[in-house]
Amino acid sequence: MIFQHEEFASHMSFRLMNQHGVNDPIKLISMCPTMDLLAVCTETDSVWVARWFNSLEKIWTLPAEKHDEDKVEVLTWRPDGKVIALGYSSGAIRLYNVDKLEMIHELFPQSTDPKLKTNSISSSAINFLIWVQENESDNENVNEQQINYLSTHPVQRHLPKLNTIPRAKPISNLLGNINESYEDELEDEPSNLIDLLIAGDASGNLHLSVYGIYQLLPLSISNHIKSQACSAKIIKASIAPDLSYIILFVRASYTSPAVKSKTSTNDKLVEVILNTGLLHARKNEIRTLSQTYTTIKYLTEYIFEGFKQIKAEYENMKSSAKIYIDKFQSVLLENDANSKLSAEFVHFLATGRPSSLLHKYLEMHLTKRGLKDWENKGQKSFEQIREYIHHYVRPGCERLLLRLSTLIGYCKWQQRFKGLGLSESYVRSIIVSTECLINRLENMLNAIDEKYINFMEFQQWLQYEFDNISLVDHNQSQEAPPRIDISKVASYIKSSLHMDFLDDYFEETADIPLPDMLILRCNKMSTSTAYNVVNSVDTKEFLDIIDNLIEDSEGTLSLLLDTRIVTKENQTFVYVAFCLSRTIQYLPPSLWVLRSSLKSENALDSLEKPSDKRTSEITFIRLSNQERQNEYLRITDMRLFDDEKMHIIVTGLNETENEVSFIAEVNYSKLNFVQVAGPHIIQVIEKSNRVNVVDQILNQKNMENFNSLLVHQYREITQFKPSKLITNGARRLACILSEDKKRIIILDTNDQEDEDEDNSEMMQFS
Repeated sequence: MIFQHEEFASHMSFRLMNQHGVNDPIKLISMCPTMDLLAVCTETDSVWVARWFNSLEKIWTLPAEKHDEDKVEVLTWRPDGKVIALGYSSGAIRLYNVDKLEMIHELFPQSTDPKLKTNSISSSAINFLIWVQENESDNENVNEQQINYLSTHPVQRHLPKLNTIPRAKPISNLLGNINESYEDELEDEPSNLIDLLIAGDASGNLHLSVYGIYQLLPLSISNHIKSQACSAKIIKASIAPDLSYIILFVRASYTSPAVKSKTSTNDKLVEVILNTGLLHARKNEIRTLSQTYTTIKYLTEYIFEGFKQIKAEYENMKSSAKIYIDKFQSVLLENDANSKLSAEFVHFLATGRPSSLLHKYLEMHLTKRGLKDWENKGQKSFEQIREYIHHYVRPGCERLLLRLSTLIGYCKWQQRFKGLGLSESYVRSIIVSTECLINRLENMLNAIDEKYINFMEFQQWLQYEFDNISLVDHNQSQEAPPRIDISKVASYIKSSLHMDFLDDYFEETADIPLPDMLILRCNKMSTSTAYNVVNSVDTKEFLDIIDNLIEDSEGTLSLLLDTRIVTKENQTFVYVAFCLSRTIQYLPPSLWVLRSSLKSENALDSLEKPSDKRTSEITFIRLSNQERQNEYLRITDMRLFDDEKMHIIVTGLNETENEVSFIAEVNYSKLNFVQVAGPHIIQVIEKSNRVNVVDQILNQKNMENFNSLLVHQYREITQFKPSKLITNGARRLACILSEDKKRIIILDTNDQEDEDEDNSEMMQFS
């Protein structure tokens, strides 16, 4: 064997579940954490989700043209496997429902200051995404009262569902469609758990999106890791199970980009520990606010869409009336006359006889069928506008008031919500704006009811007079007149013939229409909370791991790295594994594992930094080839699979000089670690003479004294030459991508496969 293995290690421990082939090379691939699904982005930027267990059955495909000429850079799953997030080269992040091809939200990372009126949208490409949920085990000590004191009031759970607005744009959200499943989906069971979407961009910004607060506000790592000429790029990120710390692995450059070469020796790999501040200390309150803000966001969009439909129907009503008025104008042009339709109708109403112009208009241009069509269209528009107001927009406003009144209660609860960006005066100003909109809707309803009665009286009178004109022309006796309120007919002719009686309600005195203003002000309110949460995150410590990073010919960092946070017996450790097999100065190739302790904070309300100094330990494994002296193995990819085991793809020449590749399992938690100096409490990272942890080890010991690669279990990869490893530790699965990026195999790391299994039983590539 090209590596050492334990005495009872099995070479068939990774059971082959399936293997598939695809037409287009795969750029990105990720395994669903809860189901037998793969999310794939090809090099043509086509994204699809498929079941892998039998044939590669695609659930849906998102063609490249749907990305608006944007490039997909990264993708990840929500922890429950129901949503995937795509990060784009433009800096946008789009969330898609896995069950059906539906974009449920679009995020634009922003640099937002509550004091500013405008937001600056980041245009840097997203280079990593992780979506995490706080572990339930971290809340075992939280009593029922703590979990439920912020739960939804029962009255909100028993409110009727909002109706779906006809012809309106679907209003979707991360939890479901507000129109179809409003109360069932938006109101989760009382819980202390919180979701966190973390994104990093090419400019060194870390973007945080707390469950429900969809604004992505950046924490600039370049501001935390800086010197006279420093840039930073986040390579990897992880987060503590209780959300108390965010751990970043950053490539920090101390050379000006203008003079930086591809063989720069001024780059460092730095571990940065961020204290999450309010995100950890106030997670109950933040989750409650997040849910409330989510509901408010979609209620304001619901109101906006309803108001837009009211205006569209009103414009349609005016257009229909204009058609009949324009026909009268054509009669005036034909007869070279000067008059108004309203004046002709008033004369007709007063005398009982139409003028020659009006007679010609009624007979030749209006007609009996046209008159009926005018009535039907007008009646339908009146009823539709009334329905929009009464059944959709006003209930939406009333529901919004209920949510805003809940925020007023939170504003008064200073013990819990102080420092989260809530302002009682600002919330009350939004309530006033909502009440103004409700008052406007009530006035519109009154106007609609009044004008509708007048319109129907006018139509009844005009129909009767039209029929009488026809009877007189044919020398027939006239019918008895119906009961018509002449005053209402006169009122309609005078003020509503052009159907423009609602113009005043849509002409805003301010620069921004009231429904738009509601959306902006509610967004600003949630942004204020998000800004305060992000602002509370600060740099706790850093650890300088390695200097003089280099890039390959394509400008890609020649460093394999993975990280995992492990909690055991009330102790939390950050593990980071990195391979230096392709760096010249650290030859021979080696696999390193760094372990750093984290101080757990037991008090939820404490924002103080722990005083205990953390310890850091490191070990490395020589990648010596056991079959060929003075030759070394190459690690193609690696993943920290679970809290104890690491999976690696290792390649080397065997004794017959044939290149062989294996997937191997190494128990990284039981390696012999050596303590190193650090980490360091910092305000900024400066270029200094401090020795990084790798150099500390190399200066202290001879590399021959360190361990050789010892494998717990392994399997040879014979199907193709591997290039990438994707794992799903929760379901004990591993996926390997071929070098040509057109083939994959799925392995079960838990069950064993019989050694004499017939290879013909393995499924062929599709």
